[in-house]
Amino acid sequence: MKNKEKRVGFHSIESIIKNNPHKIKKLFLPYSRDDKRLNNLITLSERNGINFEISKKLKKDPEALIINEEMLNFKDLKKFLIEFKKKELSILILDNIIDPRNLGACIRSAAVLEVDAVIINKHHCAPLNDIAHSVSAGGAEIVKTFHISNLVNCIKFLKELNIKIFGLSEHSEQNYTENNYTESCAIIMGSEEFGIRKKTLEICDSLIKLNNNKNFKSFNVSVATGIILAEVSRQRKC
Repeated sequence: MKNKEKRVGFHSIESIIKNNPHKIKKLFLPYSRDDKRLNNLITLSERNGINFEISKKLKKDPEALIINEEMLNFKDLKKFLIEFKKKELSILILDNIIDPRNLGACIRSAAVLEVDAVIINKHHCAPLNDIAHSVSAGGAEIVKTFHISNLVNCIKFLKELNIKIFGLSEHSEQNYTENNYTESCAIIMGSEEFGIRKKTLEICDSLIKLNNNKNFKSFNVSVATGIILAEVSRQRKC
């Protein structure tokens, strides 16, 4: 199996079966396991008409061979935003996330905290591969994810729809808790090392930071994503 066609792990595969069962060509289960979790996966597969095979090559986790699907692009994003223009949307934008594990963790947080869409800067981010899918623990099957070639133009379009753009920057003077996220908004997260790119920073409506620690300012990007998205979710549920 080519890496781009493979999904690994119980969380990821269970989520595919529950949300997009048509994507699975075939399921491979570890020969050495005979426990409740594996039996539950077998039952779930049978209910959805998914073929599976017991494999002696697998020691612990199941693997799924999936159908390659076209990535959602800017055109798809426009349709999505116009369709939901009357709803107060929450969007996560990933500008320059290099590590696929961080990418997966950010998407997992977005799924847990009910973000409406994730926008990935296509040429400046890690691929949404089997590693990212595995770390997302099934979140990538739940949240709408769009791959955009020109992020600046995309952000301009979001602003035309009155979606406010917040960029995370440790150099900002404004704390993230000082803002209102109850109206449609997008949160931009930058790279693990350099943060948001300059051109992207310049087009943000507001720059915000997560803490006031002068000696050590930066969180891991996936942790930072969870913190700010949790605040967005909290305000909307108050």
